[in-house]
Amino acid sequence: MDQRELETQTKKFLAAYEAKDLSTISEQFSEDVVVRDWNIEIVGKANALKTFAKNFEDATSLSIELVQLHISAKSVAAEIEITVNSSEVLRVVDVLTFTEDGLIASIVSYKGL
Repeated sequence: MDQRELETQTKKFLAAYEAKDLSTISEQFSEDVVVRDWNIEIVGKANALKTFAKNFEDATSLSIELVQLHISAKSVAAEIEITVNSSEVLRVVDVLTFTEDGLIASIVSYKGL
């Protein structure tokens, strides 16, 4: 994947997350995807989708502002601000790593202050 494809796939994922679109997210995940943040680590597509579904159910609203992207050979660091339920703002850096076929192999999220 070239840098433009990595950027496109990252923006597609962020838009799907904001829209709570599990179908699109499922299409983007590899079967053995790993999702890790400051609270948990999830291994496998089915487990990740189950956790995302619970998070989406718990959030009345989600909005994501993309601050900046940093792109390398197979990974993208996305600096974002997520607003949950119109009031809670999370400043996060998501590092997405992609497989050779363009699927998301892992997402590691780092929470800022």
